[in-house]
Amino acid sequence: MKKEYRLLKLSALVAGLFIFPALSSQTLNQLWTGLRTPQKDLPVSNATVPETRRVPKRHIPTSLTPLQPGEWVLSQGWEMTDGTTVIESRQSIFDPKTDTQVWYNATVPGTVLTTLVDQGVYPDPYYGLNNLYIPDSLCRTDWWYRIVFEVPENTANKKVRLVFDGINYRAEIFLNGKKAGKINGAFIRGDFDVTSLIKNKEKNVLAVRILPPDNSGIPHEQSIKEGQGLNGGTLSLDGPTFISSIGWDWIPGIRDRNMGIWQKVKLKIGGDVIIGDPLIVTDLALPDTTRAAITLKTDIRNTSGKTVKGNLYAHIEGTEISAPYTLQPFEQKEIRFSPEEHPELNMAHPRLWWPNGYGTPALYDLTLEADDGNGFSDRKKIRFGIRELSYELMINTPDKGNIRVSYTPNDTRHPGKPVFDYEKRVHYTPDNQLPTLAKNADTSGLKILDPNDPVGPFLVLRVNGVRIFCRGGNWGMDDGMKRCSRERLEPYFKLHKEAHFNIIRNWTGESTEEDFYALCDEYGMLVWNDFWITTDDTVEPNDFPLFLRNATDVIRRFRNHPSIAVWCPRNEGFAPAELAPMLSAMAAKEDPTRHYHGQSRYLNMGTSGPWGYLKNPADYFTKNAKGFLTELGTYAVPTASTIRKFIAPQDLWPINDVWAYHDLHHTTQNFDDFMQAVNRYGTPSGMEDFADKAQFVTYEAWRDMLEAWNSKMWNNTTGLILWMTHPAWPSMIWQTYSYDYETPGSYFGARKACEPLHIQMNRPDDKIVIVNTTRNDAKSLTATLRYFDPDGKELFRKSGKFHAAANAFTDCFLPEKPSGLPSLYLARVELKDRKGRTLSINDYWRTTGDSRSYQALSQMPASRLTVRLLKENDRNRVEITNISAHPAVSIKLNATNPETGEIILPAYFSEGYFNLLPGEKRIIEFSLPEGYTRNFNVIASAYNDK
Repeated sequence: MKKEYRLLKLSALVAGLFIFPALSSQTLNQLWTGLRTPQKDLPVSNATVPETRRVPKRHIPTSLTPLQPGEWVLSQGWEMTDGTTVIESRQSIFDPKTDTQVWYNATVPGTVLTTLVDQGVYPDPYYGLNNLYIPDSLCRTDWWYRIVFEVPENTANKKVRLVFDGINYRAEIFLNGKKAGKINGAFIRGDFDVTSLIKNKEKNVLAVRILPPDNSGIPHEQSIKEGQGLNGGTLSLDGPTFISSIGWDWIPGIRDRNMGIWQKVKLKIGGDVIIGDPLIVTDLALPDTTRAAITLKTDIRNTSGKTVKGNLYAHIEGTEISAPYTLQPFEQKEIRFSPEEHPELNMAHPRLWWPNGYGTPALYDLTLEADDGNGFSDRKKIRFGIRELSYELMINTPDKGNIRVSYTPNDTRHPGKPVFDYEKRVHYTPDNQLPTLAKNADTSGLKILDPNDPVGPFLVLRVNGVRIFCRGGNWGMDDGMKRCSRERLEPYFKLHKEAHFNIIRNWTGESTEEDFYALCDEYGMLVWNDFWITTDDTVEPNDFPLFLRNATDVIRRFRNHPSIAVWCPRNEGFAPAELAPMLSAMAAKEDPTRHYHGQSRYLNMGTSGPWGYLKNPADYFTKNAKGFLTELGTYAVPTASTIRKFIAPQDLWPINDVWAYHDLHHTTQNFDDFMQAVNRYGTPSGMEDFADKAQFVTYEAWRDMLEAWNSKMWNNTTGLILWMTHPAWPSMIWQTYSYDYETPGSYFGARKACEPLHIQMNRPDDKIVIVNTTRNDAKSLTATLRYFDPDGKELFRKSGKFHAAANAFTDCFLPEKPSGLPSLYLARVELKDRKGRTLSINDYWRTTGDSRSYQALSQMPASRLTVRLLKENDRNRVEITNISAHPAVSIKLNATNPETGEIILPAYFSEGYFNLLPGEKRIIEFSLPEGYTRNFNVIASAYNDK
C-alpha cells in the first residue's frame, strides 16, 4: 500500500469526525468508546491499489413481487444517492420524470455500501486491505432511496399501507411529496397508512431518506503493530443498531455502519381492519406428548372512523375456526381462540418441533384472515411449531435459600409478569450469581428439584420435557455487509445441522430478520437471543425508550418461532439499572412463553472464554468445562484455497498486516502458543504448508473444547456455545466453516465431537467414554481402543461391552499404557453395534512427551488413495481406500468442477481430516448444491500426499 494512500485515508477520516468531550485514558479504556483520532500507522499491503470502475446507470423496471393476496414486495427498480446530490440537483425527486442518471441502481434489501460495491464505486471490502480504500465518511452522510411504481390493483375504497421490515439507522418516508412517517432504530418495523397519498392508475414516487447514527465513531484498523485494539466504540450509544459494525476483534469497521434499507419494503392493499402480531401458545400435557392444546390470540384494529363488523378466520392445515367481532371507530381489540371454546385446537398425536439431533423440527402453517363486512381486509401467515419450553436453574428465595427449580413460563402463578428479580441477585460462589424470585412472587408454578443434582446451579434448557445438551455457536452478525438473503444464509444453517449443532446465539441481536429465525426453525436450531448491549464495561445506550420500542417490536414480530429459547438483554453484563426492569417486564408481557435471562455469563452460567489457543488442551477438561458457557473459542485458520480468495498473491507469505487485518491476532489470544503448536509439525515453508499444518491444530482444539463439555455431561456441564461458529467476513479465527462455506479442520473437529452417538478419549487421563445425545438408548455396543505406530502397526487393543442410555454419558474404561510406545503413536477409539457396524470412530495423535515427535507426520512416505463414487437411492457416497503401506494422514475431501478444477461450495461431507491405516477403506456420504448430479469430481488429499 502506498504512503500517499495512507495520507488520503487520514484526510477522509478527519473530514467526517465529530467532537467528543475530553476523557482520561483510564475512562476511555473502561468505556470501550474506541478511538478519538485516526490511527497514524495503518496496515500495509504489498498488493497494488485496486482499480474500480462504476457500473453505468441503467433503467431497471420496477418489480412488485407478490407475497400473498393483497401484498407485494417492492424489489427491483430502486435508486440511491447521497443527500448532497439531491440538494445540488435542484430537481424534485418526486417527479417521475426527474433525471436520475447520476443516481445508483440500488440493492434493496441491502445497505448503502452493498449498493456502492455492487455498482463498482468501491472494491470488495472483504479482499485484502480493500476496506481501507472506502471512506469512513459514508456513515456520516444522509442517503436517499427512490422508487417509481404503479399500484398493482385498483385501490378505490381500499386501505393502502407501506410496510418497512427494517432500516438503519433512521428514516423519513415520503410518498408523492408528502411525509408518511419516520422510523427510528434498525430493528423496528415501519407501517404507514398511505391511502390518502397513493395515486391510483398513476405513477407513484416513494422516497426514503436514511439518516446516519449519532455516534458512528472511528474504527480501529488491525495490524501486526497496532494489534486487535479495543472492541467496539461509541456506536453502542445508539443502542438498536449493528453495534459491531464500528469494528470488533472479528470484523473491521464497516464504512457505512450498515446504513440503508436492509430489509424488505412491502405494499399492502386491503380493508379497514388490520391484524396485529399474533401469539401462539402450544401446551403439552407433559410427560405425555401425544396431546397438544393450542391457544391463539391477536389484536385487530379498526383504522376507520366508522363501526366495523366482520369475522376473523384462523386456518391450520385444513382446520378452520372463526370469531365474529365488532369494532368501534379506531378501536383495537384482542381476539382469542382457546382450546376450550374451539375443540379443534386440541390436537391428538401432534408433530412436535425438536432441536437438531433430538427429533424432527416439525412445523405447522397458520393463516389468519379478517373480513370487514365488505370482503377481504387483512391476512397474516405464520409458521409455528408445537413444542413446550421449560427451564431448570437455581434461584435464591427468602425462606428456602438456594433451591433448584424447573418451570414453564406460561404455567407460573402470574403469567405475563417477571418471575425472577435480577436486580436483587446474590452470589452463590465467587464466580456465579443467582437471581432471586421476583418481588411479591412465590414458588407457585415452580417445581422444586433435587438440590443434589450434579448439574448444580447451572441453567438447563428443556424441550418437550427433555433436557437438551446444548452445543452450537455464536453468530456475531450474519454478514458484515448485511447481505442476508435466504439463499445466502441457508447453506450456513445446513452446515450447522450437519455439524450436529443444536443452538445458535444471536450475539447482541444483530442477525434479526425473518429468514434467520425461519431457518433456525427449519434446521432445528435453538436460539439464544441477545439485545443490543455488550459487555458491562462498555458504553450504555443513550435512548432507553428507543431501545425498548425496538426490543418490543422484535419480540412481537418473532415470538412464534419455535426455535427461540431465551431472551437476554445484554452480552456479558446486566442491562442498565433503569432499563433492566422495563425490559424484563416487557419481555414477560409480550412473550409469556419464554425465559428471560438477565445476562449471558455468571448468572446460572460459567464465565466467558478463553478465546485463544490453550497450550495445555487438558485445561479445557480440568479447568474450563463447567456449566452453560456462551463463549469459548480459539484460532480457526481457513484452507489454502479459501485464503487465496481474500489475500492477494503478494501478501500470501510471510504472515503480515493483511493476515492481521483478517483477525490473526498477534498481540492477544496466545498467538505465540498457537504458532508453536503449528511449528511442532515442522516450520512452514509457505502459506499452503502453514494452512495444512494449522488444520491439525485447529481440528484438535475445536474437538477438545466440545469433548471437554461432553466429558461432564449433566455432571456440572449443560451447554457450550462456541465463540464462534459463523464468520461475518473472511477471518483467521473463531469460525467452524469459513465465509465461502468451506469446512476446515475446526469444522470437522467440532462435528466429530458433536456426533449424536460418540466415543471419545478424555484428557488428561485417557478415559474412554460414550456420549449419547439422542432420545434413544443404544444397547449392546462394543467400545474398542487401539494404539498404532506411525507405520500403522497395531501395538495395543482393549475392548468392552456397554449400554449407552439416552441423553446421557457412559463411562467405559481407563486404558493401560503399554511399555515401549513410540514417541508418536495413533490412539483410535471405535464404537460398534451388535452387528459389528461402526457407529463412531475417533483418532488422536499422541506423544510420549516430546512435542517434536509430531514432525514425524511431515516425514511420512507419501500415501496413495483411490476414490470410488457410489450411488444409492439418490445418496452421494464415496469410498476412499488407502492402497499405500503407510497411514494416510489428515485426509480432506473436496468436490471439484471437472471443467474448471474449482472447488464446489457449499459441499457437505460426513467426515474430513481423518486418517486411514494401510489397506483401510471408508465410505463418506456427501451432498452438493442443486445442479451437481454427475458433473463433478471428488478429490481426496492427505497431508502426506506431497
